[in-house]
Amino acid sequence: LGTEVRRLLVNDALNQLNEYTFWNCLQDWFGCTFVGGDYEKLANRAAAISDGATLIIRNATWFPPIQTQVPTISLLQDIITDGPMREMQEAVLRASDVVVFNSEFTKSKYNLMWKEALTEAGKIRVIPLPVDFSMFQPENPMGLQQALSLPDGCVLWVGACQGAAGQVKGWDTFIRVVRTNPDIPFVCVTKDAPPDVVPPNLRVYSRLPHAELVKVMGACRVGLCTSRTESQHLAGIEMGACGLSLVVPEVGCYWDRRNEIFGAEFPGVILNKPDPEHYTAVIRARLANPLDTSYVRSYWKRSFDKPVIKAQWEKLVEEVEAK
Repeated sequence: LGTEVRRLLVNDALNQLNEYTFWNCLQDWFGCTFVGGDYEKLANRAAAISDGATLIIRNATWFPPIQTQVPTISLLQDIITDGPMREMQEAVLRASDVVVFNSEFTKSKYNLMWKEALTEAGKIRVIPLPVDFSMFQPENPMGLQQALSLPDGCVLWVGACQGAAGQVKGWDTFIRVVRTNPDIPFVCVTKDAPPDVVPPNLRVYSRLPHAELVKVMGACRVGLCTSRTESQHLAGIEMGACGLSLVVPEVGCYWDRRNEIFGAEFPGVILNKPDPEHYTAVIRARLANPLDTSYVRSYWKRSFDKPVIKAQWEKLVEEVEAK
């Protein structure tokens, strides 16, 4: 009957809010045995049960290398700039058979001496995280606006607003844009606690499940990102899946995303100078000249749909296990 395939998937948890995450995808796609728990004990726990495994897929961040001879794919989706955590991350990457970055932008933050050698050997890949296009899709904007009591022409922002996470997401920039455009209705969905005080032209939602988030996205016309850094920016791709034009800085999946490379016009605007004045001008232009929602959706779907990403991972897993 052949040798039983046994793959390990190693991270602290499959998800945090009972949502279906990419870790759930990997578990289902490859029949992985999940190994989870506290980061402090995770590497030892995985090593202890790795005998006989054909493959380990692990988070590249937050816990040290797993002491094993089992071929290992490390997924890096958290950009760490310096300090002990960066050193631990680099140790994991050096110990990996293949490193998968979730974007070219993330990869660009790891200009290490060994990166070129790994690239030459095919040990570095860029495979983004997927978006569920069967869930995130355009709906009837007018009906959703009525159901949510939102006006037409809303600009949507998704992110965190508190502390360091809010700083990374550019909450301060977003609020400045909102305050300087009192005639434009804005909507924000926060992943943390909602802000205490907001301008009158801003509607706030907090910690929405995906089924509710889709409705909010469908009621809006333009998606906005003000992040100072992003490794990918899934929220923007989800907005694109719902047909929203985007106004974004050159971070994450928007980094170096030029027309001639990707073969189609970007469905929105990538700002080289992401300050409130430029955001304002571009947002107004996008609201005045909306893009066709089917074009916006198709642009994102061909690169980030689950079947597209699954095929890339299947090819990678087959190659690693065949070595």
